[in-house]
Amino acid sequence: MIGFKSFADKTRIDFPGGMTGIVGPNGSGKSNIAEAIRWVMGEQSAKNLRGSRMPDVIFSGSADRRSLSMASVTLTLDNTDHYIDTPADELLISRKLFRNGDSSYFINNKQCRLRDVTDLFMDSGIGQGSLSIISQGNVEEIFNSKPIERRSIIENVAGVYKYKQHKLTAQREIDETADNLSRVEDIVHELKVRLQPLEEQSSLATDYLDQKKRLDGLVKQQLIISTANLAQRVAHSKALVAEKQAIVTKLSGQVSAGEQQRAVLKKQLANGREQIDDLNSQLLTVSNKIQSLNSQHQLTAQEKSFKNADLNRLNEQIKLTQSQIDDYKVKSEQANAEQKQLAGQLDEATAELEKVTAKEKQNSVSAIEQRIDDLRNHYVDLLQAQTDVKNQITERAHDNQRSQERSAAQQARVNKASRELTQLTAQAQDLDEQLQKSEHQFSETQVKLSNLEGVLNHNKQVVDRNQANWLAALKVAEQAKAKADSLKQLHDSYRGFYRGVSNLLRHKEQLTGILGPVSDYLDVANQYVKAVNTALGGQVQHVVVTNNASASAAIQYLTENRLGRVTLLPISTISGRHLNSDVIRSASTVPGYVGIASDLVSMPTKLTKIKEFLLGTTIIAKRLDNAIAISKAIHHRTRIVTLDGQVVNAGGSLTGGANRSENQGVLIQKTELESLTKSTQEMDRQLSEKEKALASAKSELAKIEDSYNRGRQQVFELKQQYESKRVQRQDMTKQVSQKQRELQTLKLAINNSTNNLESADQGDLNAKNQSLQIELDRTNGQLSEQKAQLTNVKKLTEQLSLSRQRYHDKVVVTKQKLAQIGRRQTEFDDQIKSHQLSLADLHKQWTAQTDALNETMAAGELNAQINQQTSRQDHLKAELEKVKQQINNDDEKLESVSQAVQTNQLNLNNATHEHQETLAQLKQDQQKLQADFDQLQANYHIAPGALKAVESDIDVDHVNRQIKMLRKGIDEIGPVNISAIQEFKDVSKRYDFLIKQRQDLVDAKDHLTATMADMDSTISVKFNSAFRAVAEAFSKVFVEMFGGGEAKLVLTDPDNLLTTGIEIMVKPPGKNYRNLSLLSGGEKALTAITLLFAIIKVRPVPFCILDEAEAALDPFNADRFAKYLKRFEDETQFVVITHRKETMIYADQLYGVTMQESGVSKVVTVNLDNLQTEVS
Repeated sequence: MIGFKSFADKTRIDFPGGMTGIVGPNGSGKSNIAEAIRWVMGEQSAKNLRGSRMPDVIFSGSADRRSLSMASVTLTLDNTDHYIDTPADELLISRKLFRNGDSSYFINNKQCRLRDVTDLFMDSGIGQGSLSIISQGNVEEIFNSKPIERRSIIENVAGVYKYKQHKLTAQREIDETADNLSRVEDIVHELKVRLQPLEEQSSLATDYLDQKKRLDGLVKQQLIISTANLAQRVAHSKALVAEKQAIVTKLSGQVSAGEQQRAVLKKQLANGREQIDDLNSQLLTVSNKIQSLNSQHQLTAQEKSFKNADLNRLNEQIKLTQSQIDDYKVKSEQANAEQKQLAGQLDEATAELEKVTAKEKQNSVSAIEQRIDDLRNHYVDLLQAQTDVKNQITERAHDNQRSQERSAAQQARVNKASRELTQLTAQAQDLDEQLQKSEHQFSETQVKLSNLEGVLNHNKQVVDRNQANWLAALKVAEQAKAKADSLKQLHDSYRGFYRGVSNLLRHKEQLTGILGPVSDYLDVANQYVKAVNTALGGQVQHVVVTNNASASAAIQYLTENRLGRVTLLPISTISGRHLNSDVIRSASTVPGYVGIASDLVSMPTKLTKIKEFLLGTTIIAKRLDNAIAISKAIHHRTRIVTLDGQVVNAGGSLTGGANRSENQGVLIQKTELESLTKSTQEMDRQLSEKEKALASAKSELAKIEDSYNRGRQQVFELKQQYESKRVQRQDMTKQVSQKQRELQTLKLAINNSTNNLESADQGDLNAKNQSLQIELDRTNGQLSEQKAQLTNVKKLTEQLSLSRQRYHDKVVVTKQKLAQIGRRQTEFDDQIKSHQLSLADLHKQWTAQTDALNETMAAGELNAQINQQTSRQDHLKAELEKVKQQINNDDEKLESVSQAVQTNQLNLNNATHEHQETLAQLKQDQQKLQADFDQLQANYHIAPGALKAVESDIDVDHVNRQIKMLRKGIDEIGPVNISAIQEFKDVSKRYDFLIKQRQDLVDAKDHLTATMADMDSTISVKFNSAFRAVAEAFSKVFVEMFGGGEAKLVLTDPDNLLTTGIEIMVKPPGKNYRNLSLLSGGEKALTAITLLFAIIKVRPVPFCILDEAEAALDPFNADRFAKYLKRFEDETQFVVITHRKETMIYADQLYGVTMQESGVSKVVTVNLDNLQTEVS
C-alpha cells in the first residue's frame, strides 16, 4: 500500500497460512487494511469505504505531512491451485487513483479495465457481493436486510452471477433486436404502401410509352410530308424573288446616276459657301488684328514701367531669405554639438547601470533561501531516520528475549516436521506429473477457446454494427427517395409553374418546336442558385421554342383553348444582351464583385443567346454592401443581385428581405431534385455494399459460433478431468504446505534466537544511530551559517537596488533630453529646406521678369504691322464678290436634276416593296423548312439530303386522324411518372430483401429468448442446489455454535426460484422459533456468523477477512467463534481484525497497527505461532 488512507508510506503485509490477526487501538487505521483489499478488488462505492467520494481514500495529510496526490494498492494471490480460472500461478491485482479522478487497474502488471478485474473474480466466492470480506456492518446487514436482499448470499454460493450477467446482455440484445425489428417493420410497411400506387403508375407509364411511340412514328411521317411540300414552295419563291430583284436593280441604277449628278452640284454649292464663310472669317480676323495692334501700341510704355518695379521688389526678398537661411544653419550646428555631449553622458550612465545589475544577480537572495529550505528538509529526514532506528533497537531487544525462551522447544519440533515433510513430498510427486499433463492440455484448450470467444464477440459486434449501419442507411435513403419522388412529381406535372406554362408543357406533344422551360436547360452551381433564381424571377418559366412559327402556333393554341398566357423565347430571333466593357471594368474593381450572371451559369450552346438575353446585363455580388458599392461605381446603370437574393435595381432602388416561409421557385426545386437524385444513387450503391457486408458477416458468424460450441464442449470435458486431479493434488498440497510452513516457522525462530547475530545487529543499529546524530549536528551548523549569510546579502541587495534605481533615473532623463534636442534639430533642418526652396522660387521669378522685359516690342514695329493688315483687308473684299456670283449659277442647275431623281425614286420604291414582300414570304418558308429539318435531325436523325420523294398513295388525312386520336388518348391518360417503371422494380427488390431481414431478426429474437429461458433454468437449478446445501449446513453449525437449539432457512416463494427471498428462522436453546428481528444483539451476531460458517463449509473460499465481526459476542461465544475458525484454516486463510483477546490467542500471525507519527499508520509484526504450547 502507498498513500491509501492513513498508510502514507509504502507498507507491505504478508499473510502466511492459517489465521492472521490485526490488532491496534481505535483510530489506528487497522480497518483500512480490509478496505484496501476491498478497494483493490474493484469496490466502486465510496460509502462502503467510509468516504463521501472516491478521492477520500488518498492520504489527506497530517500536522507534519503534506497530502499525497495518489493512492496505490497491490494484492498478490497464490493461484498455484488455479482456484481463479486463469493459467497464471500467481496473480498481482493493482489499482491506482489520482486526486484528479484518474484511475487505472492492472493484472500481473498489465493495464486492464475494471470489468476485467470483476470478471476475474466473478462467481469465485471472493468477488463483489460475496462474504469473503465481512465487517460488523455486514453482520448487521444480514439480519437487517429484506428476504429478497438475502437472496444474493445464496446466489454467490451458487455461482450464478455470470449467468445473470449473460442474461442481462441477452435482454439488451433482445431489446436492440426488437428496436431493429420495429424499424424494419416501419420501412416494410412504408414500402408496402408505396408498392400498389407504384405498380399502377408503372402500368400507366408503360401504356403511355406505347401510345407515345406510335404517335412519334405518325408525327415523323407527317413531318416528312409537310417538309417535302414546303421545300417545293421554297424553290418557286426563290425564282420569283430573282425576277423582282432584276427590276429593282435596273431602277436603282437610274436613281444612283441622278443622285451622283445632284451630289456633284451640291458639293460645288457647299464649296462655294465654304469659300464665302472662309473669306468672311479672314476679313473679321484682319479687322480684329488691326484693332489689337492699335491697343497694344498704347499699353507698351505702361508695361515697361510695371516690370522694372517688380524686379526691384524681387531683389529685396532674395537678400532677406538668404539671411534667414544663414541664421538657421548656425542654430543647427549648436544643437548637433549639444546632442553629442548628451550621448556620451548616456553611455556612461548605462554602463554603471549594467554593473549594478550584475552585482545584484551575483548576490541572489532566492538561491540562499533555497539552500536553507534544502537543509531544513534534510534535517527533517535525518530526524525521521533516527526515530526509525530507535524503534528497531527496541523491537530487536524484545525479539531476542523471546527467541531464547522458545529455541529449545522448537528444535524438537523441527526434527519431527522434517521427517513428516519427506514422506508427504514423495507421495505428491506422482500426483504432480499427472496434474501437470492434464493442466497443460486444459490450459491450451482454454486459451484457444478464449481466443475463439474474442473472435466470436468481435464478429457479433461486426454483425450488429453492420445491421445497425444498414438500417440507418436504409432509413436515410428511403427518406431521400421519398423527397426526390415528391419533387419529381411536382416537376413532371409542372405544378410549380404558372397556369399557362403548365398547360402548354403538358400539351407540347400536340405542337412542334416546343423545347421546354428555361429552368430545364439551366445548370447552376449551388452557391449561385439563389442569386440566379432571384435575377430571373418569373423568367425562369419562359418557354424556349425553335422559331417564331412555333411561338405563334403555341400562342394560338393557348388562346383558342383559353389555357392561360406564356412568354416564349424563339431561338431564331432572340438576341443576346451585353454590358458595356467600361461598366464591367468599373464593377470588377470593386470588392465583392463575383461576375456577370450569364457567365456563372451553363446552357446548351444553341441557347447561348437566350442565356445572354436573360442574364447578360445582371451582375452578381457577394453581399448587399458590395452590391451598393458596385452600383455606385457604374452610376446605377444596371441591376445587381447578391448571393443571398437581395437586389440593387438600375437607378439605385433596392429590393430585398425575407419571408417567414419562402416559396421555393422551380429553379431551386430543380437544383434540389438533381442533388437528391445524385445522393440517392450514391445511397443505393452504399446500401448494396452494406447488404453484402451484412450477409457476409452473418455467414462468418454462423461458422464461428459452430466452432465455439464445439470448443466449449471440449473445454468442459477437459475441465472435469483436470478438476478431479486438481482436488486430489490440492489435498496433498495443503498437507505439504502446512508442514513446510510449520518447518519454516520453526527454523526461522531458531535462527532468530542466535545471540551473536542479534548482538551484531544490535551493534550495527547503535552505530547507525550515532552516525545519524553526528549528521544532524553538522546539518544544524550549516543551517545557522546560511541564515547569517542571508541577512548580510539582504542588506547588500538593498544598497545595490538604490544605486540601480539612481542610475536608471539618470538614463531615462538623458534619453528624454536627447529626444528633445533631436526634435529641435529636425525643426531647424526643416526651416532651412523651406527657405532654400523659397529662395530658388524667387530667383526663377526674377529671371522670368527680366526675360519678359527684354521681349517687349518697340513702337516702330507695331506701325508696320498695322499698314500690312489694312492692305490685306481690301484684297479679301474683292475676292468675296466673285465667289457669290458662281453660287447663283449652280443653284439653277441643281433644281433641274432633283426633279428627275424624284420621279425615278418613286418607281424604285414600288418595285422594292413588291420584292421585299416576296422575299419575306421566302424567308418565312425557309425558316419553317429549316425548323422542320432541325426537328427531323434532332428527333429522328434524318438529314435533309436523305429525304425521298413522297409517295403519292399516302393518305395524309388518315395520318392526321390517327395523330389526333392518339393525342386525345395521351391527354386522357394525363401526367405520368416514367421513372415509376424502374422505381417499381427497385422498391419490389428492396421489399423482398427487407422481408428476409425481418425474418432473420425474428429468428434472432426467438433464439435469444430461448437462451434466456435456458439460463433461467440453470440459475434455478444451481440456486436450489446451493440453497439446500447452505440450509443443511446452517442447521448443523447453529447447533454447534449455540450449544443446542434449531435453525433453518426458508424460501418466501418456493415456486419461483428466480425471485424468491430467504427468511432466517432460529430457535435458541430453551426458546421458541422466532424471526431475527426478535433476537438479542449477541444472538443476531452469532446467527449471522453461523450463516457465514455454513457458507464456507458448503463452498470453501481461499481467504476470508473479518473486520470486528465478533465485536458483539460475549467472551464465551467469542472464544467459540475463534475455535471454529481454526477448523477451516486448512482450506481457508483468515485475516481477523479484532480487539478481542479471545480471538488473538488463536492467531498464527499477529500484526499491530500503531500511529507513532500523528495521522500515519505503521505496522508491527509479532509471530505468535504455537503461542499456547510455548506458554504452557
